Amino acid sequence: MKSATLILLLIITTLSSKAQDITGQWKGVLQVQGMELKILFNITKTDTGYTSTMDSPDQGVKGIPVTVTNFKSPILNLEIKNAGIKYTGELNKENIITGNFNQAGQTFPVNLTRQETISETNTRPQEPTKPYPYYAEDVSFTNNTNNITLAGTLTLPNKEGNFPAVVLISGSGPQNRDEEILGHKPFLVLADHLTKNGIAVLRFDDRGTGKSLGVFKTATTADFALDVEAAVQYLQSRKEINTKKIGLIGHSEGGIIAPMVAARSGKVGYVSNVSFIVLLAGTGIPGDQLLLLQQQLIGKASGMSEADLAESKKQNKAAFDIVVKATDTAGLNKNLTAYIKQVYNTLPVAKDRQMKLHLLASK
Repeated sequence: MKSATLILLLIITTLSSKAQDITGQWKGVLQVQGMELKILFNITKTDTGYTSTMDSPDQGVKGIPVTVTNFKSPILNLEIKNAGIKYTGELNKENIITGNFNQAGQTFPVNLTRQETISETNTRPQEPTKPYPYYAEDVSFTNNTNNITLAGTLTLPNKEGNFPAVVLISGSGPQNRDEEILGHKPFLVLADHLTKNGIAVLRFDDRGTGKSLGVFKTATTADFALDVEAAVQYLQSRKEINTKKIGLIGHSEGGIIAPMVAARSGKVGYVSNVSFIVLLAGTGIPGDQLLLLQQQLIGKASGMSEADLAESKKQNKAAFDIVVKATDTAGLNKNLTAYIKQVYNTLPVAKDRQMKLHLLASK
């Protein structure tokens, strides 16, 4: 009888241990601002506890180190301190972890399910594959004004010839030469199509991104315009390029930069000549109005109330008015800092931390 009881206890212990095993890969979907982003946590058992990494397949990011991995059945706690990310969940009998994903003061419900087999390769049939039916070369050129070396790719219909050309100008945020986002590479696809149709294309990593040098964080739109002028000047130095037919294709913020460069093309101090521009999702209204509209839409998607949206718009409009009326950088910094501190200090701490973050993000 004792023997049978012992065997039964061993079976129960084994089953219980297996049910509470947290190691392996766990997959969830993060819904934020109208988008769905897959996240994966890879949890491994160690001699002292657990260790893990996080993947964001839709953003092309893998192996993000998780600072804290703590599992005390049935509660799982994960933390990525430098990104301000925390996840807390409970493992239930169905082998599903129900919990919340926290970042930047916001909480999103995310349930994790175990993945026995990984198959996260995105199919992008529009992306070209090597060998290309044209010539492609990794190149570099220098923005002499800021003394920055920029790196990119030049594609030519053939290695020899005299071709019209375009420079691709990326949108806001640090972008690589393919303007890669969420697993897509729009500039790679665009460059492929244009080159196949007889047009040379130069696309490059933003300063401080990819293989380009410099600092992105402190750069302005005017600085990026100088980078584009350097790209045009580089094309002018290539014997394969028809220097009378060089154009700019700008996307989003690039749709602001392209006209800036074209407007001063050929003027004293600017040796680059631009024949035409193409704007993709460029701005059609003044920048301050555009930012107000953008912030309203982001706030609404984040769940802010109508009253808070109205208050946020009022505060941000006043901040933008200070920027528009500014005549020098020192005065702008002083007045804007004083205004933001004033507004921040009048907001109830417990009530609207989200609105505070919304206001500070506009700075």
